[in-house]
Amino acid sequence: MTKEIRPCRIVDQITTKMDKRFEPVARMADAIVEITLEKGNCEQKDLLVTGFTHQDVATLWHFANALASIELKCRANDICSSFEREARYA
Repeated sequence: MTKEIRPCRIVDQITTKMDKRFEPVARMADAIVEITLEKGNCEQKDLLVTGFTHQDVATLWHFANALASIELKCRANDICSSFEREARYA
């Protein structure tokens, strides 16, 4: 029996349920990852289509893009926090 666990996100390592400071950055990083996996890359203008404003993109792009880059590298190398890895039972 395999229990499916959603992929861990890099931003989840620096946030808590009570501290939502990084939530806008996390949403943008998630969008960048999704667009990159779909198209092969993500440009700032791609985020405008997903509902982010010009101000959001101008303010959050660098931080979110850096987080997305790390997230994509971790996914490519199958790296995740040890406490969040999927457990498989035979």
